[in-house]
Amino acid sequence: MRTVRLITCEDSFQAQLIKGALENEGIPSVLHNVNTSNVMRGLIPAIAGVDIFVYERDYDQALQLLEENQMIPEQLKYCPCCHSGNIRFELKKRRRLRALLAAFATLIAGIPPGTKHWEYVCNDCGAHFDKPAGRKKSEEKTD
Repeated sequence: MRTVRLITCEDSFQAQLIKGALENEGIPSVLHNVNTSNVMRGLIPAIAGVDIFVYERDYDQALQLLEENQMIPEQLKYCPCCHSGNIRFELKKRRRLRALLAAFATLIAGIPPGTKHWEYVCNDCGAHFDKPAGRKKSEEKTD
């Protein structure tokens, strides 16, 4: 069976907690880079983080479990207008020249360019927005 990376944790303690939560729900998982994380503590997670892998068939269930238990932040991946998951991230049409100049200035000055030249666009309703919504309308909790 194929495994996929679920999440990268900053340290082995957090990874062990998440692994335990997954196993309590019957989702098998594997930790990768545990020893590297302990030796290189304090570096950026991309280098020293602990990866948690799950089977591909369990990925959605595992991600939902982590979101419900607030072990990871809610994923913003839906259109706020029509609640479709069919969105894309692209350059704003009116600011393409500015974005090109900002990229050039970034290379020269060595500073981050920022995200004000980018926007999300819904492929279904055509809406343009700066930040996607957290969950589909049908998935929202009723209190």
